[in-house]
Amino acid sequence: MRNKPLIFTLVLTAVLVALALNLRDQGRVADLATRNLLSPMQTKQLAQVDRITLARGEGQVELAREGEEWGVASHAGFPAQRERLAALLHALRGARVVEEKTDNPEHHARLGLDPHATDSEALQVSLHSPELDFGLVYGNRVGNGQLARFSDSDQVLLLNRPLSMSVNPKDWLALNVVDIPMTQVASARWTHADGETLELDKRSEGDYNLRLVGLADEQQGGNERWINSMVLALINLTAQDVVERDELTLAEPMLRMQVTTWSGAELAASLHELEGRYWLLIDSYQAAEGEEQEQLQVNADPRWAYQLGIAQLEELNKRQADIVREP
Repeated sequence: MRNKPLIFTLVLTAVLVALALNLRDQGRVADLATRNLLSPMQTKQLAQVDRITLARGEGQVELAREGEEWGVASHAGFPAQRERLAALLHALRGARVVEEKTDNPEHHARLGLDPHATDSEALQVSLHSPELDFGLVYGNRVGNGQLARFSDSDQVLLLNRPLSMSVNPKDWLALNVVDIPMTQVASARWTHADGETLELDKRSEGDYNLRLVGLADEQQGGNERWINSMVLALINLTAQDVVERDELTLAEPMLRMQVTTWSGAELAASLHELEGRYWLLIDSYQAAEGEEQEQLQVNADPRWAYQLGIAQLEELNKRQADIVREP
């Protein structure tokens, strides 16, 4: 009687081990039953691709590589999101063919694989490398997979994973313009066009909260949220859109901003209004020294002007009356 729990445990363990081995074997069989979507040559050329075009209906985005950097062609080569590009390349490299379907082109429209069909939602991915051009058309989803075919082939393939990518160029723009940790900020200066100036600093390195220079200590407490949010709107800036500065005729700025870090980095930016829209320019940036440089990310390329939303404008364009609030 005392051995019954032990016997039950041993039997249960044996059953679980058998099930695990069976599932592992099934996975191995499934892997053997599928094949890579890309040929060895295509996989090799994928690392050398220098232009990618994605199109669906009327939408299209073209990505082009210049050296080691990828940019969005319709936005004068403005940097593309690395994470989104990496996801696309990973999906292409890792896709596997589960099954070959029809090779009759008359069925392509019904399967979502005819880009020229009326109201087609087919996604076309075209890749160009110095030695090889090839493309894919992605159609209807089937279960957890998706139908696809190579652009120059009628053979329909069932892939093990779907591919969903935006063809809106704005979705590919790396609009995270400034990323500086708040703890790295040592001081800041906001100067409005009418001359009102706000000087901000911290008690010591490592502090999070900024203080308004010249304000009595009893007035600082409780206002940290409003003071910090003004600076955070600049040092954690993600723009709404971007254009080349030369396309805009900007007058004198409505606000100039400066931020200095403990490691010696200096950022200068300005805020401009043009026909009801608001644009931010990175006027200058001096990088930090040492290990802190890797923690500070600023797109200081002087070619660009960044469009801001109303909420961002309201955070940046604060005055002392906005950030010093009575209890």
